[in-house]
Amino acid sequence: MSADRNILNRVIGEVSTKEEAQEVVEWFSTTIEGQQHLADLLDKDAYLMENDSFAGKSFTPVQSDKLFRKIDREISKNNFRRFILRVAAVFIPLLLVSLLALYFNSQTSIFEGVKYTELYIPNGEDARIFFQDGTEVYLNSGTRIRYPDRFGLRQREVFLDGEAYFNVATNSKRPFIVNAHNTSIKVTGTSFNVNAYSESEIIKVVLDEGKTSFQVQSNIYSMSPGQQLEYNRTTGRTLLYNLSKPSNASLWKSNMLYLYDTPLAEVIKMLERKYDVQFHLQAPDALNYTYTLTTKHSGIESILAELQKIAPVRFEYKGENVFVTL
Repeated sequence: MSADRNILNRVIGEVSTKEEAQEVVEWFSTTIEGQQHLADLLDKDAYLMENDSFAGKSFTPVQSDKLFRKIDREISKNNFRRFILRVAAVFIPLLLVSLLALYFNSQTSIFEGVKYTELYIPNGEDARIFFQDGTEVYLNSGTRIRYPDRFGLRQREVFLDGEAYFNVATNSKRPFIVNAHNTSIKVTGTSFNVNAYSESEIIKVVLDEGKTSFQVQSNIYSMSPGQQLEYNRTTGRTLLYNLSKPSNASLWKSNMLYLYDTPLAEVIKMLERKYDVQFHLQAPDALNYTYTLTTKHSGIESILAELQKIAPVRFEYKGENVFVTL
């Protein structure tokens, strides 16, 4: 209220004018503070009357002043509570937003620069890694992969130079994107093999399970399980066809060598990466031959012996060097 303290005292002491009494009654009946404190006043007065030696008598000025101070304190408390509630209504949502922002930032780093880790698998080695979302990746020899310390809130993105097999954890709201030499493979949860070495002009993608799309510039090619896509980085030509055994493309992760009508030049690159050796071509005509072979990787000499059974090309292994003749 803003009823004057003296007026309230006079009303309680029954010495006020009708106008003053009407003002106090209006405060009690039309304001939340008045209604709350009138109820408190009645409860407290009932208690005082039961225990006070002056029960049944009119309030004295001293009692009136004491009662007013109690009412005034209660009003102040109520006003303070109301002020706190108003402040909380403004600041609690802001606090919650801030806490959520900090949480998501710690989980996805969306409010700070993305930090990348680069992993290189040297020739003669291979590796297997897991990302924080549960995605499993096999990395072939001579492969380089760059990935963020934490995936983003809207997508999971990595950069590949080499060959890798991905078992992508399903998340339809956060697609997984593999970038390779100005192309990208986008999936939400699937298994596929990517062969994209920088020294090769051909990028190959073989899809085992799920669905994926291959994008280069403004062109997007959808793939279904069992299909292989070949993209020529030089000519821009893209081929998409079905495979009878798509899993053969990723036999390398099981330490198997798979060749199907593969030119010798490509065979040489594969063996140089796998065994960390250097081939020296002494008979250029040897490049006219192709090889079809599926065998378990063993020593380089054993592999060369098997290749010599397929075509009239000879391989002489000396130290870390292999000489190719006819």
